Amino acid sequence: MRSKWILSCSLLVGTILLSGCTVFDDWGKDFESDTKGLDRTVTIYSKDGKVLKKYHGKNVRTKYNENGGTQVTINIDGKRVQAINADVVVEERGAEKFEVKE
Repeated sequence: MRSKWILSCSLLVGTILLSGCTVFDDWGKDFESDTKGLDRTVTIYSKDGKVLKKYHGKNVRTKYNENGGTQVTINIDGKRVQAINADVVVEERGAEKFEVKE
């Protein structure tokens, strides 16, 4: 009886884990970003769509204002940039192959 219960629990846990693989992928990517940073390009745009600045680094981490504000803090290879009231696009290296061409 006990072995059937353990088997049932194991199957249930396995099913839950396999059904949420993308959740674990996202968690892993967030952890990697928070601990060592990612190879990214950050582009900061003005409100009328002009490129103000463009940054690239192998150790790029971003942090957004937790209060829903418009401040983005960007750490690039140990240096910090803050973008306030601007539109920011953060692209991980390799993501460009998924871009849709029109």
